[in-house]
Amino acid sequence: MPKKAPHKFLAPIIIAGITAGFLASACKFIFAMKKRAEMQPDEMLMKNSEKENEKSV
Repeated sequence: MPKKAPHKFLAPIIIAGITAGFLASACKFIFAMKKRAEMQPDEMLMKNSEKENEKSV
C-alpha cells in the first residue's frame, strides 16, 4: 500500500493565517500602548472610572 503524500497546499495556508493573526494582534497591542502613552494622566483616570461605572451597572 503506497503512502499518501502530505498535504503540501493546506499547511502553508494555515501557518500563514496563524502568523497574520499573531502580527495583527501584536500591532493592535503596540498601537494601544502608544495611544495610552500619548493620553494625559487625567484622561486615563477619567476613562478608567468610566469603565468601572459600566462594570457596576
